[in-house]
Amino acid sequence: MASLKQMRGKYYSRVRQWNGVKQIERLIPLKTSNKTDARIRQAQIEKVEKDIKDGIEYDFPWLKKNGGRTTIKVRTLQSVVDEYLDYRIGKVRPSTINRDRISLNQLIKVLKSNAPINKINYTHIEGNKGFIRIMLNRGYSITGLNISLRHIRTFFNWCYKKTRYIKEEIHFDKLNEGRPLPRYLNEQELNQIYSLAWLDDFYKRAFYFYEHTGCRAIEPFIGELIGDWLIVDVEQSKSKFVRQIQLNNRLKEILLEMQAFRDAYAKNGSTKPIEAAYYKIAKMMRKVVKSLNLSNGKKISLKSFRHTFGIKQVTLTGNIYQVSRDMGHSHVTTTQIYLQYPEQRRLYDFPSLKHLIIDTENIRLNAIRDTHFRDTDNRSFLNAPQQIDNL
Repeated sequence: MASLKQMRGKYYSRVRQWNGVKQIERLIPLKTSNKTDARIRQAQIEKVEKDIKDGIEYDFPWLKKNGGRTTIKVRTLQSVVDEYLDYRIGKVRPSTINRDRISLNQLIKVLKSNAPINKINYTHIEGNKGFIRIMLNRGYSITGLNISLRHIRTFFNWCYKKTRYIKEEIHFDKLNEGRPLPRYLNEQELNQIYSLAWLDDFYKRAFYFYEHTGCRAIEPFIGELIGDWLIVDVEQSKSKFVRQIQLNNRLKEILLEMQAFRDAYAKNGSTKPIEAAYYKIAKMMRKVVKSLNLSNGKKISLKSFRHTFGIKQVTLTGNIYQVSRDMGHSHVTTTQIYLQYPEQRRLYDFPSLKHLIIDTENIRLNAIRDTHFRDTDNRSFLNAPQQIDNL
């Protein structure tokens, strides 16, 4: 039952409900300091208390400028999305909020911005004329669509569990895409990129940084150089723990150059210099891929340098746990996907690694026996191939 609550001389109606985990409380202003008037208005709220708990919002006469009758205030998809994105600020990384916005804007374009939020159900997502079918017909990939569905599911969970804007949970399944193998760049493709005459040396150095650190594409722009380490704080880290990436002198110089590139956008008035710097380098990578026709049979992007790092380090060290730490994976099972490429195929794609590997057979045996998070002594980290050291 709703109850009265007085704060700073004004009365509020307190509506409590159970969200499946705990009691949540909503305060509706009664706009009066007179207890008798407050009781009269409270009685009007109690008549529709069940509807309020079901997520329906009412415009009561005392909340309107010109009074009038009690009316239902319809929450549209657009208004709730705007509220949700504001709620997410400070709770998740800016890049996550940006992906939320992209995914939910896709949903709005399909369902329309004025769609009542409390009328949406799973058929709007999975039905014959639902979001998934329409997006597939428009040519969206299964991988990209599944990313959007993950963010949309989180949004609807918030609408149900946190705000009760919808009466029931909206369940829908992601599309079955299997687990694709990582799309890395082999040694020949790397040499082609670093040999491009028209490609500015800055971009070659940026690509080299990604290849030899395994960084996520945005990490050089959100991290901080402390001594010999690139540190990405837990608030910014995708894995939710601090990323610590050791750099040599050359990589430190490139990092500072990349961060100066980012800062130049801020000096020129950009409100999102991090995103601007990242997107510019990603756009250049797409241009490189198209120029060299590298996408033949596989999807190549800026992230491919990170996969290249993973493939090379697994081959060099023979220690999946060490590589998992180096790449900042939350679970070693994520890193194990690189082992789906047989070692002979990896060595075929990276012939310069063959003479860098020490005692290959012992490594293989040690890797099989290794059940602890320890480094392997039998393989060495050596310098990168000489042909790209002059970048």
